[in-house]
Amino acid sequence: MSENINELYNKIDFLVNGGALKSLTDFLDSKSIRAIIVQPSGIDKLNVLEAAGIVPDSLTIENNISQFFTHNIVKESFELDYSEDSNAWPVVVRIRGEHWEIFIMLKDKPENINEFLDELKPYAGLLRLWQIFINISASEKKLSRLSYMILATKNTLASIFEPMPLQYFASFLTDVLQESLFPKSIAILRDEGNYLTVFNGKADNIPERNGIYSSQILPPAPVITKNDSPFEIVLPVAEGGVRLFCVMNWDELPDEQTMNFLELLGNLAVRAIAINNLRLQSQQAEANISTGEFTVLSLSNVLKVLRNSENKGRFLSLLVEIFIEQCRMPNCLLAIWNNARKGYTLSERRTGHFRSNIDPTLLPSTDGPVSHDKISDAVYDLEKSSADSIFRSWGLAGCPWKDILKSSSMKYIFPICDDSALVGIIALGAGKEGRNVLDRAQLASLELIAQFAAYEFRRFE
Repeated sequence: MSENINELYNKIDFLVNGGALKSLTDFLDSKSIRAIIVQPSGIDKLNVLEAAGIVPDSLTIENNISQFFTHNIVKESFELDYSEDSNAWPVVVRIRGEHWEIFIMLKDKPENINEFLDELKPYAGLLRLWQIFINISASEKKLSRLSYMILATKNTLASIFEPMPLQYFASFLTDVLQESLFPKSIAILRDEGNYLTVFNGKADNIPERNGIYSSQILPPAPVITKNDSPFEIVLPVAEGGVRLFCVMNWDELPDEQTMNFLELLGNLAVRAIAINNLRLQSQQAEANISTGEFTVLSLSNVLKVLRNSENKGRFLSLLVEIFIEQCRMPNCLLAIWNNARKGYTLSERRTGHFRSNIDPTLLPSTDGPVSHDKISDAVYDLEKSSADSIFRSWGLAGCPWKDILKSSSMKYIFPICDDSALVGIIALGAGKEGRNVLDRAQLASLELIAQFAAYEFRRFE
């Protein structure tokens, strides 16, 4: 009994693994019929499966053989019909099921074609069993591949929305594509505006920025850019100012599941970049708010210290120290209106944070303090306006301080103005090699301190 079962298993295994073709060719040989057995591959291409009494010149034949047959729905488990062709094959027999078809191209026409077809039916049934087994095996492979892609998608979802720099994101995307789809090669190109660069991976040739690479609208869907081996597919990932192109190559054209996975991954990548951009904007906004809160608190403390200074000399010294601390610049000059001497007197000078000696002769005399109307800005940038032009506009053309400003590498001048006049001038600089630029928040803070100091001067009149 076990021997019979084993023999039955071997026969079935033989048939479903291609033995059905061997049985068919044995039958044709027994009838002395010369023929080749082919299966369509595309519109006008046939792949040779087996041959009886003939040695084919090639394993592929260019022939649109389907045009000689009807294409009605198959109503039974399989269908057997034939067509008489006037070309090199007098008779072509078609055996087909719902999703497959095989042709027997006969070199010689049988004497009785209907009797031949009746004898062929059992072998056609064996071909049906073989095709069912092939389709089941192919379906199992697709399901296995789909299961793997679902697992890859799950793992991708766990990480793709994590905050990461764009370069690291490109490396992550490359790894996901490589480990999920196994392309022959992969490179991520970045659109720099006028040309493309390799952002991640390796590329033998960088394409010109035209076609898909120059398109303004880039949906995250794969595009076949080379339709013969090696096949090339480009997946655009574009969001905001970021334009990336995942260029992949395969020896065989990827199937529908691969293309669907690429489109899914492209959509996820675009959403991840958008979310990451929003996250960065939110963090920047929070940082700005925190900086603003710190600035307000710092200003409150600074103004309180200035107001509590009862001695004028101490007040001026604190004012200079506050400006130096707020701007992080080591050089500072402070001049104030001296009513007794009818001029602006240099009261404080710091170089490298240290107090410098003041030359008392540097005292230009004027009839009175400069009118408030002549002060056009709350701060002057000496890289945009020269000290000569600034002092000339204030009516202080003879002021020798421009030489001191140059020698101290000053960058900014803050007028200390009350409602009627210029009561003082403060200049800041960091030297030729120091940090010499203030941001908008720092400038606003220093402008406010200068204005507050102007009104505090009245306490010492």
